[in-house]
Amino acid sequence: MSDRQALIGIVEAAYAAFAARRSQDLLPLCAADCLWQAPGPSALMPWAGRHHGHAGVLEFLGQLDGHLDFLAFEARSLVVDVEQGQVVALGVGRCRVKSTGRLYVNHWAHLFTLRDGLITAFREYPDTAAQLVAIHPALADLDPQQEHPHD
Repeated sequence: MSDRQALIGIVEAAYAAFAARRSQDLLPLCAADCLWQAPGPSALMPWAGRHHGHAGVLEFLGQLDGHLDFLAFEARSLVVDVEQGQVVALGVGRCRVKSTGRLYVNHWAHLFTLRDGLITAFREYPDTAAQLVAIHPALADLDPQQEHPHD
């Protein structure tokens, strides 16, 4: 197996664990001191911020599952930099916000950094505008789908 294939295999295994909502299956793929990051105001998006180690990964995923229902989630392409040990995934998800019942489409990019066969860092680049429109009650008059009419 090539280094490129190994990196892709780890990221694909991480997405399989995420899609199956099996957080415990994700932990063996992560370094004990990994860093998971997601942008956004944590007062509205509790999963936003920096999450450290396995406990941080579980906290991040627990917050996502506590606030969002993932109706669809697909990594559409993976770009690999073997030299840097990085994989960029581009994809799309469709979510329902549990507190508002609103749906939104999230076109996202994820940056994985890997070392010695483990994920050492994860950085999410979501469509925070669509997320916030779906989450925040004061924005209820806006349509979180208006920028994604073909999804």
